[in-house]
Amino acid sequence: MQFKKDTNQGKIFKRKFIKRVILLFGIFGFSILHFSVLADDSKAGPQPGLKPLDESGAMQISSQDRCPVCAMQVSKHKKFACAVQLMNGNTFYFCGSGCMIRSWMHPEIFLGATEEKLKRSVVQDYFTGEQVPGRSVYWVAGSDVIGPMGPALVPLKNEQDLDVFKKRHGAKAVFRLSEMTDEKWQQLTGKKSAPKN
Repeated sequence: MQFKKDTNQGKIFKRKFIKRVILLFGIFGFSILHFSVLADDSKAGPQPGLKPLDESGAMQISSQDRCPVCAMQVSKHKKFACAVQLMNGNTFYFCGSGCMIRSWMHPEIFLGATEEKLKRSVVQDYFTGEQVPGRSVYWVAGSDVIGPMGPALVPLKNEQDLDVFKKRHGAKAVFRLSEMTDEKWQQLTGKKSAPKN
């Protein structure tokens, strides 16, 4: 009888010991993870894409790249994908033109950079898919084109394409990137361009 009682106590002790070891490893692992996250300031804020624009200025989107505004996986929205490159070469990829334009307007909020550090934006012409500078295109708002975040702001490389696009998709306004302001953004989208402080 004594032997059976000792065996049961041994099993109970063994189970308690295993639970404590697992708990200690869990706490230790969590502590290391927590410390490494706090210690790694390079992960704070928006993260640029894994690859910058290539030598010709073309986007190099990877499956890990996330839009710094909405966190969508950019590679899942290649038709609408666009980019902003900083002076240091860091390139941020966006799921769509709306997120890119908001970042261009407020780089300190969405990119962790000042306006002076913006080098260029790259967008895709709606008809050809050609990658072109965002400052050179005609932007169409209020069409029936829907992007990843809802109604799209559509880039057109050529002014001649505006009439064709308007006949097919409609349009409420046409603008250039240099003309975009917080007021214009709110007028076109019904939303604020930057989150409230």
